[in-house]
Amino acid sequence: MTTSARLALAAAILVALPAAAQADPKFGVRLGYYTKVEDPFIGAELLFRIVPDLYFNPNVEAVLVDNGRYLTINGDFHYDLPAGRRTFLWVGAGLAAINTNPEGPAEGHTDVGLNLLAGIGARRGHVIPYAQAKAILKSDSEFVIGVGLRF
Repeated sequence: MTTSARLALAAAILVALPAAAQADPKFGVRLGYYTKVEDPFIGAELLFRIVPDLYFNPNVEAVLVDNGRYLTINGDFHYDLPAGRRTFLWVGAGLAAINTNPEGPAEGHTDVGLNLLAGIGARRGHVIPYAQAKAILKSDSEFVIGVGLRF
């Protein structure tokens, strides 16, 4: 393949990416509660439409533990179920990387988990408040409840 053909291919991919991952991604903030560790979390997210009704939702959640660090990085996908123009119901799944690092001599570790989630949201102008429940399936599974705002 010639250099100009490679450049043309790279340009075509760069032009097509916004169409494949919605030219207008949404940003969101969330907070909630991790039931097993019994601590709240704060988080941030992006939401990209892949095709109608299918979304990619990368996010990070920092659990506010007293001693140490508990952080999850998630690559979730969800499918919007039929619910109306201003109401959203979704179910989804994704991968999670869970990093815990307690204070003191105990060593930290990172687990990989599977997220299963469901949520409900309602458009209010340009903002979408929502609630979501998530199970993180791993060696020491966790259940998470949260609320958030998408802009």
